[in-house]
Amino acid sequence: MATANLQTIEAAAEPRRQRRQPARVRKPPIALRPLHRMWRRTIDGVELVRVDLPVRRLSAALDGIVACQISDLHVDREEDLIRLQNAVRTINREAPDFVFLTGDYFSGPDTMRRYLGEFERALAGLAPKAGVFAIAGNHDHWSSFGTVSQALKDAGARMLANANERVAVRGEELVIVGIDDLWSRRAEPSRAFAGVREDDCTIVLAHNPDTALYTRHLAPGVMLSGHTHGGVVRIPFYGSLIRSVLRIGKEYYAGLNRYGDFYIYTNRGLGTFWVRIRINCRPEISRFRLTPLDEGARTAGPAKPRRRRRKPRHA
Repeated sequence: MATANLQTIEAAAEPRRQRRQPARVRKPPIALRPLHRMWRRTIDGVELVRVDLPVRRLSAALDGIVACQISDLHVDREEDLIRLQNAVRTINREAPDFVFLTGDYFSGPDTMRRYLGEFERALAGLAPKAGVFAIAGNHDHWSSFGTVSQALKDAGARMLANANERVAVRGEELVIVGIDDLWSRRAEPSRAFAGVREDDCTIVLAHNPDTALYTRHLAPGVMLSGHTHGGVVRIPFYGSLIRSVLRIGKEYYAGLNRYGDFYIYTNRGLGTFWVRIRINCRPEISRFRLTPLDEGARTAGPAKPRRRRRKPRHA
């Protein structure tokens, strides 16, 4: 299972490469500033979460390679951009082989247009050994998938929309599979796995963990997701209070969980959307050490899909 050691990343505002002047941030009244600082720490105190990630069919030669994941950036304000810039520096210090970006880079078209250039320049600073791979989330399709996709490509990321790519690492092959967004009705798992052999080791990127419901028959090696923001509000020993986002089950809102014969890791995301709060659910950079999955171990059966009684709020 996972071993998670949390390292706090202090948010430090450093000079940024940008042409326009940053917006002036209004300070709250003096009496409210202690509460304001506490609130800012809950959304800016990013945690570097170290995880031993079990991957089905991972060869012994690839045991120990390092990958980092960030998700749900929601770059809608100056502070969101600063948080991303700090995250890039933290990821580079980990010297990963891979970096995976799992969607929702902006909340909508207005903020996308405003921050697109600085977003691209920030991500261009990522320097993994084997490459940056990205997929879209639901907000990216609601903003402009073509525009966001081009910015990611210009930043050096390999955009996967129902596609896969073979990558050689240490003389062995990994297949990175990118499945498009489920809520936007663009997910096509079978198309994403086209050309993947039965004995291939796959790392599957899918913004929404519910994508596993439609992908398990394709035997993923592991799935990396986001979308849930960790559940936003988490109660000790209970988990998230939110029940309407996932059909797969609320245990998949955050962290490492087994689903049948493979694991799903759900990143809590860097940014916020709609309600700008986090309680016991700090923003996250995932730092994975890949390990072979013990396929002889007892497996849990797939979770049963839950019926939705009402339309979920957009995450």
